[in-house]
Amino acid sequence: MQIKVQELSPEKFRQYGTYQNLLDDDSLAIASVNKRGFFADVMTLNFGQDTMPSVCVCTVKKEEGPMMIGFVECHGKTCEGLLPLDTDVIIFVGRLVRREFSTETLEAFRVPKGTFVKLEPLIVHGRQFVTKADDAHILCMLPQRTFYNDMVAKMLPENERVEIVE
Repeated sequence: MQIKVQELSPEKFRQYGTYQNLLDDDSLAIASVNKRGFFADVMTLNFGQDTMPSVCVCTVKKEEGPMMIGFVECHGKTCEGLLPLDTDVIIFVGRLVRREFSTETLEAFRVPKGTFVKLEPLIVHGRQFVTKADDAHILCMLPQRTFYNDMVAKMLPENERVEIVE
């Protein structure tokens, strides 16, 4: 199975979460209580009440061959935030079907560098892909120790893997 990369748009991405270009002062002014300089409270993430927010960094290396989805995950109670710092990346997202992972719901989106993406709880996702550079650095905001206390994951068998195409 293949999924085609789409450009981000509010209409297409709304079911998975929201996003904000953090390098666009005009759109930041619309989203913030302050209209210049310091753009406060642009987006909120629900991290639950029993853990502290943490900042993580993912380094993604460009790989030879097709972009293959072999691992999927979701978080039951918390949001996740992703911010590509130095180049555009491709992410994939989807929904659970009857509380199970399903590759049939997956979609792929190009996230421009400097654009913060908020994934809602229970949104299926996984690793990011880089296509135009050798590597990418991605700021990832999660509650502390999410990988231990709020992550459901599945390694996809070879015959269920999905290829992302541009």
